[in-house]
Amino acid sequence: MFPDNREEGETPLRQCQLVMLRMLKIFDYLCTKYDVKYFLTGGSLIGAIRHQGFIPWDDDLDVGITRANYEKFVRLAVPELPQDIFFQTPQTDPFYPANSNVEARLRDKYSSYCHVGTENKKWHEGLQVDIFVYDRAYLPHNFFVITLNKLLKLLNENNKRAKILKIISNYTPIPLVYSSNFLQYYGALKLGTYVKEKECASLIRVKFEDMEVYVPKGYHSYLKRQYGNYMQLPPVEKRVSNHDVIVNPFTPCNHSEILQWGKRKEVMNKQKS
Repeated sequence: MFPDNREEGETPLRQCQLVMLRMLKIFDYLCTKYDVKYFLTGGSLIGAIRHQGFIPWDDDLDVGITRANYEKFVRLAVPELPQDIFFQTPQTDPFYPANSNVEARLRDKYSSYCHVGTENKKWHEGLQVDIFVYDRAYLPHNFFVITLNKLLKLLNENNKRAKILKIISNYTPIPLVYSSNFLQYYGALKLGTYVKEKECASLIRVKFEDMEVYVPKGYHSYLKRQYGNYMQLPPVEKRVSNHDVIVNPFTPCNHSEILQWGKRKEVMNKQKS
């Protein structure tokens, strides 16, 4: 259903985008199958609205999902992921930090996406789809979002953090907004990365490359708050990736859950059988 066509990319960057696009198609298919709600977020959402696909120079892909939908995805969809995709969490990858900025990732087993300075880390670093888990447990101001995330980071355990966020969400009488644990730096105070309930209460389908994906119906106010005039292209000199990474779409990282691109036919035959 979802052929791996990374070799068709004209450049290494496009090859990486094709890898991530395939993972997104699989993610979307499984979410649709099990009625799991998700939405593009961050730069990927800008790409969908402004470019109807990836931002041309972007080398990652971000999706958002609420806590209840994430738990449903883990329970029903993860067991059906193909053999060449690794679902990375602190539970599946013992080297993946529990207080990581990104709670879960889909990782391609054939490739590597290593941040400079982390080449010797032991966790899986294949090309990824970042899964940001959103909890409606935050006051609508970035100072409070960052402060709460910093405090929760001290727990160093995702399950405890999730339980506390659920309690806040269920029992706090004042209006709260959605956010995820990736916003932990006071230098990001100007970024309005939280999502209001009315902005993500309804989802719509929009074009993304050769597929359609879900985005919040209220994407405009969310993106304007975070990025300002998000439809305006940055200066030419800034049209580059802001991730300091070493990427190879055909060489796997240093991890036990990897596959060799040259042996992919064997993997496909095993999946068919």
